[in-house]
Amino acid sequence: MDGAVDSQDEYTIDELAARSGVPSRTIRFYQAKGVLPPPRKRGRVAIYDSSHMERLDVVGQLQDKGLRLRAIRDIVARKDLDSGAIQKWLGVGERLGHLSEDEPKLLTEDELKELLGNPPAGIIARLVRRDAIQVQGEGAARRFLVESPALLGVAMRLMAAGVELDVVLGLHDILERRFHKAADEIVDYAIKHVGKGFGRGDNPDDIMALLETIFSDGAGTDAIRVIFTREVQRSVQKALQLEPDPSGRRAGRRR
Repeated sequence: MDGAVDSQDEYTIDELAARSGVPSRTIRFYQAKGVLPPPRKRGRVAIYDSSHMERLDVVGQLQDKGLRLRAIRDIVARKDLDSGAIQKWLGVGERLGHLSEDEPKLLTEDELKELLGNPPAGIIARLVRRDAIQVQGEGAARRFLVESPALLGVAMRLMAAGVELDVVLGLHDILERRFHKAADEIVDYAIKHVGKGFGRGDNPDDIMALLETIFSDGAGTDAIRVIFTREVQRSVQKALQLEPDPSGRRAGRRR
């Protein structure tokens, strides 16, 4: 076959794809993104070797743990990358998943009512219609999946204070959209500064210790609460000062 290689440790891109189970187009994509090192050239034929096979395996493991390609690129570029270092970085991903105390729950109807504080009739049906909770199973086997018991508890507190359910869910949607974008920016910024002002070092143990301080010790929650409270106060003051009333005067200026 034209372009074939003799050594078992050398592969064309099609051979690498067949052995690794990663499509050729994905291998080329990984190269373009800096996740996979470029192949050697033998004439016009691209030659891959066992290091590329190992790298594809590492990338697959990291993706299985939920890491994004940008983070994987930074990890595999490390000079200390070996099997031990890989397992430590994989461990960071696993430990991150346990930092949140707000885990999904599958509840019976009675358990859900208890969680909601015995809500008024119709609330559960409305939550289901809005996908705030999901129904699984039928009849006696019916259960309710609550993705975030903590958020559901917050929603019930707001409703008890006089906020309608649809308004509560609308506020949640706004916060989720904004925090999603903010979280991406914060993580991107932090990754760029790992070991350079973010963390005492750039190894997995140092980064995990810092993340546990941010999440488990409440530093991150406190920062969000303080910043968000100040910004809401600023926005409320601005709205009260600028909102016109029918008389033409500013509502915030009336005596």
